[in-house]
Amino acid sequence: MKNLKRFLLLVIVFLPILLLGGNVFAEGESSITDSQRAIIVDHCDTIKDSLKSLQKVDSRSRVYLGRYYEAILTNFITPLNLRLVENNISNSKLLDNQTNFANRRINFVNDFITYQQALEELVHTDCKGQPDKFYEKLVLAREKRKVVNRDVTKLREYTEEQKKLVEEMKNGK
Repeated sequence: MKNLKRFLLLVIVFLPILLLGGNVFAEGESSITDSQRAIIVDHCDTIKDSLKSLQKVDSRSRVYLGRYYEAILTNFITPLNLRLVENNISNSKLLDNQTNFANRRINFVNDFITYQQALEELVHTDCKGQPDKFYEKLVLAREKRKVVNRDVTKLREYTEEQKKLVEEMKNGK
């Protein structure tokens, strides 16, 4: 029981560091330490299980967020701009925000697919026999995940900007 707790603590601490922290090294430099290599080899099965769980959670998140962003665009942003055009009301800020949101949503979808592919390659890499290759793919997947995170952050900003612009228009500013 004590070993299990220690092991779970190691996985909880180690996996996020691998996925979210660390540096990307230039080609030719040693990108993995001996202790990291040993940890990867010793805990390969648990790391793979954690990565598979992450795949499932991220897949659900992609579906949820994709639907959420699509709903914002098709049920709120676009109909409002169409209504404004129909009533000969011009608001270039709202139109710009719609364009930015739509473009970023497309980026989000494409970036998430690229991230999922990198994660899939990582899961299929032999971490016991090729810990260096596994680590390289881990670094790549981590970078792809950061890109998706930036997309989500930007979409959240565009959503907040839309609310602000609508409030300004509502209040006659």
